[in-house]
Amino acid sequence: MRAVALGGGHGLAASLEALRMIADEVTAIVGVADNGGSSGRLRQLWRDCPALGDARLTVSNLVGVDSGLGELLEYRFQTGELAGHALGNLVLFGLLEKTGSLDAALQYLGSLGNLHERVLPASNAALELRGVDRAGQPLLGQLAVHWSPSVARVWVVPEVPPLAEVTKELMMADLVVLGPGSLYTSVLATALAPGLLAALEETRAVVVFVANLAPQEAETRDYDEEMTVHALLDHGIRPDVVLVHRARTPDAAPMDLARDGVMHVWEGPLSDDGVGHAPLLLAQALDWAAHLQR
Repeated sequence: MRAVALGGGHGLAASLEALRMIADEVTAIVGVADNGGSSGRLRQLWRDCPALGDARLTVSNLVGVDSGLGELLEYRFQTGELAGHALGNLVLFGLLEKTGSLDAALQYLGSLGNLHERVLPASNAALELRGVDRAGQPLLGQLAVHWSPSVARVWVVPEVPPLAEVTKELMMADLVVLGPGSLYTSVLATALAPGLLAALEETRAVVVFVANLAPQEAETRDYDEEMTVHALLDHGIRPDVVLVHRARTPDAAPMDLARDGVMHVWEGPLSDDGVGHAPLLLAQALDWAAHLQR
């Protein structure tokens, strides 16, 4: 089975760890629209630089953050002008300059870690997240979107040609996984990159959305799982399957999203502690989803 996971941060790491248990080929497609932290500082230094943080963290998680390479990539400088920068971001920054594109830089870095999985950026371009809140006020940048308690809609700029390898991976996949992770600044910021929305609609793969275990402090503070799915639908993404950890709705009636075109809703255990998705439990649910007919 060929599986693709989209997103960034620890949510993407959870999906990838689960997919490694059930898939023969795994590809990660990481967002590049972040404008905070070390990534944001590098983007200020070089305007054409896509965000590097999610790409770095994904490689680190795949090679193992406790491995030699993983520890180096995740090391953060403590003093001087480099204080706060992740060493891995600077490595990717140098490889980007050396190779000429982020996908080539990630291929080079992956070869150093002997990765069997493939890590691709959602785009080689320096994408930026834009949005508007429910009052109609603009939200400029990923940080502004993340801290808004009333996001209405987001989109990605500029409009550039899609990265051919990304759309190819989506079209060839058997299973595509969105989430868990920040709805607007991770899942949608990645899925709305040039060409991805059309590929998600056209792919023969079963498209699965993994709901978060709990609402986030800001951007989805008041959301339940159904509101989250409706936000995806409002942005043109219709998952075939939604996976929900049962501890979030112990007394609620089963979710029914059939009228919205969602064929299957799976409600069951996905976590042992309610804090993070358990890899084995998530793998079992994803394996079930992978064998459904789209």
